[in-house]
Amino acid sequence: MKNNPIYKAQCFGNVEPIEYMVPYPNLRSLAVGQCIKFSKNILYKELGITNSDFLKSINKTANWLAHEEIKKGDRVFVANIPSPMMEILSYAIWSIGAVLVIANEEEIEIAITKTKPKLIIDNITEKDKSFIEEQSEDFIETSTTLLLDEAVIYFNKGNGIRLSHYNLLINTYGVQKHLNILHKDVLNIDIPLNTSAGIVLKTILPLYSGTSISDKSANITFSTKSDSDYQVKFEWKNLRETKPQSLYILPEATAILAIGCTPNHVISIIDGKDSFKINGHSIMMGYLEDKENNKVFKFGSLIIQK
Repeated sequence: MKNNPIYKAQCFGNVEPIEYMVPYPNLRSLAVGQCIKFSKNILYKELGITNSDFLKSINKTANWLAHEEIKKGDRVFVANIPSPMMEILSYAIWSIGAVLVIANEEEIEIAITKTKPKLIIDNITEKDKSFIEEQSEDFIETSTTLLLDEAVIYFNKGNGIRLSHYNLLINTYGVQKHLNILHKDVLNIDIPLNTSAGIVLKTILPLYSGTSISDKSANITFSTKSDSDYQVKFEWKNLRETKPQSLYILPEATAILAIGCTPNHVISIIDGKDSFKINGHSIMMGYLEDKENNKVFKFGSLIIQK
């Protein structure tokens, strides 16, 4: 393992990824822990959905997926599902130990072809909604999901990027820690849900920090637009301090690579003339295709060309 080039890139100095623990063993545990701890907290303000409501919906949806014979390790492709059903589906998939597959709009077909998902969800019919609503509010886990297990495959620029539960949790923790997002905060997050950044900021961060989400009144806004508190930048060449502050996205480093010029938690960045040399715990599990891994994992680091 220690001689594996991907594992070497995931090390932050002398700290191996398994040595820095997050307080949850997987993403379902995050949802269960936070939704019980802050059960009465309003998660979606306009819809009046509490954390308790959210967990019940996750469990019902997980039971529906189990009825569809989804098991641990199965891939489930999800597209065109709006919030909050997208977030509920994500946690339901992780509850089973299955893998969420998402893709940029123009890469949906290639994502389906390369991952061969057990189930494709691009619409929730009224019949589906009725069946989900009939399911139990409790979900019994039948398998153990580990931090280093695969949670998401995200297709971006032709490559399937494999992300673990640990990748997603540690990347989210870094954002919460650096931005000092508190339980009393209300977040407005206006970015595409079919991205790893959408998963980190919209699906995981609100629960991790115990905040509420609003489409209207919020004291912290995330958007690709320049009138937000934090501008999410998917396309960029260099790291700069900006107003509003920029969150620089690199899916190969899970989602948020840096906040301005400051690397996200347990990430190191060496800015070279033509490339970035990156190490840290948010580094992906690798691309789906090994030949693509050989192009970017070199000299014990992830090498991303500018």
